[in-house]
Amino acid sequence: MKVLRVNRLRAAILSDAIDQIGKFKTVERLVNLNADRKRLWLDQIQSVESKTKNDSMPILLSHFYKETI
Repeated sequence: MKVLRVNRLRAAILSDAIDQIGKFKTVERLVNLNADRKRLWLDQIQSVESKTKNDSMPILLSHFYKETI
């Protein structure tokens, strides 16, 4: 995924790029399609372009003891 970001003051000072403060740049970010761990998924998503449906159900923490979590 490509995102348009602006350089912030603190980050520019720490990276010694003071001339880049307030300037926009394109940043490429990796997205984990299977990052939602609060749900129990029946399958894993392989691609954004896949036309498959992936059902899920919420994980209810009230069914577990605190020591097992």
